[in-house]
Amino acid sequence: MMDNLNMSDAVRLGYGALILLSSILTMASSGWIWLMVIVGAVIAQSAFTGFCPMTMLYNKLGMFSDK
Repeated sequence: MMDNLNMSDAVRLGYGALILLSSILTMASSGWIWLMVIVGAVIAQSAFTGFCPMTMLYNKLGMFSDK
């Protein structure tokens, strides 16, 4: 299943997992809301600038190359 992902699908999956994780952690401690705010801000800025840290991380790790 994971080997069928291209880079854009993997990025959406990664950011979705981070938002879900931060929403769960926010139930335990309200300080985790900042993780969700930061992830949302990174997603918004990547739409305008094309700079995506998750893509850079996946490229460095050699994961999810575009087919």
